[in-house]
Amino acid sequence: MAEEKAMPGEHHDTIMCTSCGKQLNSSARYCGNCGQSLQTNAGGQTTASSPKTFDFQSASDEITNRLGLERIEAFSLSQFFSQVFKKHDTNNIENLFSAGTMATTPELRSDMANMPNPWVFFRVLSGAVITYLIFYYSWNHFHNLNLLPGLIIVGSFAVPSAVLILFYELNTPRNISMTRVIQMVAAGGAISLLLSLLIFEATPLLGIFGASSAGIVEECGKLLAVLLVLRFVPVTRYPYKLNGLLIGAAVGTGFAAFESAGYALRIGLMDSNAMLANITLRGVMSPFGHIAWTAIATCAYLSVRKDCSDFGATIRNPKFFTLFGIPVALHFVWNLPFDGPLLAKFWILGFIAWVIIISLVQTGLREIKCIADSTFAVGMQKR
Repeated sequence: MAEEKAMPGEHHDTIMCTSCGKQLNSSARYCGNCGQSLQTNAGGQTTASSPKTFDFQSASDEITNRLGLERIEAFSLSQFFSQVFKKHDTNNIENLFSAGTMATTPELRSDMANMPNPWVFFRVLSGAVITYLIFYYSWNHFHNLNLLPGLIIVGSFAVPSAVLILFYELNTPRNISMTRVIQMVAAGGAISLLLSLLIFEATPLLGIFGASSAGIVEECGKLLAVLLVLRFVPVTRYPYKLNGLLIGAAVGTGFAAFESAGYALRIGLMDSNAMLANITLRGVMSPFGHIAWTAIATCAYLSVRKDCSDFGATIRNPKFFTLFGIPVALHFVWNLPFDGPLLAKFWILGFIAWVIIISLVQTGLREIKCIADSTFAVGMQKR
């Protein structure tokens, strides 16, 4: 662009672009050298406006306000993941995974209300990715069909499993065992796939909405699978919102991984390179999809169910309907036939989902603090 010039006989004061240092007429609204936009301050001086940076707090406030969720306060990604690259004793991992049984569930304490700093999930992710790369190299080098099942299984479960461990670490009461989580992954994943297929078959939604109908069908199928799975476990031991997030994440992990394995097999029968690309893409996107959606939906149901008489009253409750509608809407838009530049649609939808999850985690931590403080007060009165 050519910079603005003064007409003959006309005088203009000059200003300096703070971005590149170019001398400009004071009437300029942009820098002709670097294209930086300019703005006029209260004193009438024109300066280069600073490039806008992403403001997590403002963006998250907009989402939580619109959805009626608790505002995220004092959350920092750097603080949240501050333990990821620090050295940890491997015994800590064993202690984490051994908690949650009748004999190993700790008493509820007020310090369980602190936002955790998860790190074990990253160890799981690193190990799973390394294992996948071994299969990836072996397949590309030897093309031995015996490697194909391992490649598909490890590739489909690598990232979802790590995300599930993240939810496991967020469950600060430590009252759900890893054995129970694995059962929910296997049973919940299989049942949710079956129920979704049955709903697809029994309704015309696929013909009406196309691929986006999965937002309705699969979210309902996964929630029903959660409820079926919970009929076979001592659900009274899992009364907290954080428990709902973990249980939903477990079923969502099973659904996501089994579905990814199915897609990989179907594509791999035609084109192995396309199969590898599909596994990689679905792995990268898995933290923002089924796992997050089912965690939100399950937390919504279990949170409202405590105040309702039965299943029917729960699903008719406006609080449940509003919060459950979020993963349905996110999934519906996810499957619409447009991606945007650099898959922008998926990153935006993923950001919204995790803002909601962080808000629910924060609410869950407040719940833990309230219960722990009440329990402590009752204990002190009995002394």
